[in-house]
This record gives sequence, C-alpha cells and structure tokens, in this order.
Amino acid sequence: MRASWVSRWLWKIDLKYNWKYQRAYRLIHELAEKLVEKEQNKQSAIEHEGPKNLIDSLVSSLNEEANDEHAAFGLTLSEIFDEVLAMIIAGYETTSIALLWFIFFSCKNPQVQQRMKDELREHDLLMTDDLTDVPPLTPEILSSLTYCECVTKEVLRLAPIGAFATSVATCDTIVDDAKIHRGQTVFIAIHNINIDARYWHHADPRQFVPERFLAEDQNHHPLTMILFGGGHRACIG
Repeated sequence: MRASWVSRWLWKIDLKYNWKYQRAYRLIHELAEKLVEKEQNKQSAIEHEGPKNLIDSLVSSLNEEANDEHAAFGLTLSEIFDEVLAMIIAGYETTSIALLWFIFFSCKNPQVQQRMKDELREHDLLMTDDLTDVPPLTPEILSSLTYCECVTKEVLRLAPIGAFATSVATCDTIVDDAKIHRGQTVFIAIHNINIDARYWHHADPRQFVPERFLAEDQNHHPLTMILFGGGHRACIG
C-alpha cells in the first residue's frame, strides 16, 4: 500500500528527473508520431478505401474530425498518440513476451510439447516439412484444443505479463489486520497469488503442470488468477 497524495507526488518527481524514463518515453513517443505521420501521408497520397488496420482507423477518425468542424465525434491527435502508445507497449511487447515464455516452458517440458503435438495432429493442424496442408484455424477448432489451452493458462500462471495490479480503496477497511485507508493505492502481487498453495491444490503450484486445469484446479476462484485485472475495468487482453 502507499499513501494517496504523498507517494503520488514523490512518484511524479522521480519520473520527472529520471533520465532513463524520460529518454524511453521520448523514443516511444517519437515512434508513435512517425507511425501516425506515415499513415496520414499515405491517406493523403491515395484514395482512401476504408481502414485496413488499427492505426489506419485511428487516423481516419482524426481526418473525419478535421473535415467536419461540427462533428461531435473523432479523436484528437493527442488521443491518437495515447492509443498508439498503448498499442506499442501493451499490444506487441506483452504478446511477444508471452510467446517467449510459452516456447521456454515447452522446451523445458518435452512431454508437454509431445502431448500438444498429439492434440494438433488429431485435428490435422500439425505442420508438414513444407508447411502445407494445414487447414485454417476457426473458433470451433481453437475451442477444441483443450490441452493447448491448459498449457497457455499454465504459462501465464507461472509467468504473468504484469507483475502486479493496483486498486484504489474507496473506503476505510481492514484486511488481515492491515488497515487500509480511503484513497490509498493497494498493490496486488499477481505472481504470488498464482503460486499460493492455499488456492492451487493440484500438484505443487510452483511446478509447471498444465494438467492442473483438467483436474481440481479447473474450477479455481476467478480472483486467484487475475492476469488481466478484474472488474469492469479489466484489460481487454
């Protein structure tokens, strides 16, 4: 926990004079500007046939607002930068890190890798040497890959992308004899909950065992695995 206004004030001071943070923020902001500018130039040079990707759609919204002064919708340039920054930081890097951990655990556990291959082979999804004859993935096929889904959940349980989640107390309360005052920010250690033996009962919760999601841990409490936060402000993933 941290105090509401004192820590926030110190946090802002620290970020303001932290040259590494300022440099990283400047580089990411410059990248976002280049992406938006590139898309603007592309739309100006050719006849626009409609948005083909997220940045294209965002810039189109900006152009619509610019072309109609009386429009009550559309994003400002600042809002577009914020959306692009969120996409860069939370959209690409998080996915690549999750894939890296997936590959790591698969390599460390060949028996798990083999079982995934068997499941993919059952659905004719195992690639051949020439990368041909693989049917397109459909929602129905994806939902039938039960074991692969268990592996994905186990990877994210042991290697969550976010280290913690935060929540601001709306009233004074007491949790396990710890007083929490209204306005304080509470930090929730996601990884600690994910390996807590009080909530995970199948095998050692510190061990990589995808089968736990086929056993008693299949119906675990939803708040014992808050990879994307919780409540109506949860991350859309």
